[in-house]
Amino acid sequence: MKRLLSIMLCAVALLMLTQCSIPHKIEANAYPIDFTELHNYYVVNSHKPKKIERKIINSEEEFRNIFGEAAVMGANGNPTPVNFKTQFVLAVILPETNRDVSIFPLQVQENGNVVIFDYRVEKGAKNTYTMVPFTAIALDRPLEVLSMEFYFREK
Repeated sequence: MKRLLSIMLCAVALLMLTQCSIPHKIEANAYPIDFTELHNYYVVNSHKPKKIERKIINSEEEFRNIFGEAAVMGANGNPTPVNFKTQFVLAVILPETNRDVSIFPLQVQENGNVVIFDYRVEKGAKNTYTMVPFTAIALDRPLEVLSMEFYFREK
């Protein structure tokens, strides 16, 4: 019985190492690409995920079902525009929380038809209110229609 358990644990460990190495192989030849971080949006009340969501948004309709505009006064108070004819959006949305949580996009890399989006999550103190933390970025669409593969990595 112990031998069977040991073999199973080794198989699981090997599988985990293999799965983790796939992005590293792709990342070795990847190069950074430009992206635009979206500001002055919020997650609409009708969209409250129960677990972390990593989304690829290709249409304005899909975007509006998840995000609303939150214009504020002052310079740069308007929401960042997105042109879905030439761009698409990658978003990371966390479940509703009463903690102060910020998500920061770090970098986006590309290797052929593979895109790797790295982001960081910082958790802070408890609040008296709840929020749905998220980050969203806009990327230019490729000139050719390709079957794209996306990796989202929290660092």
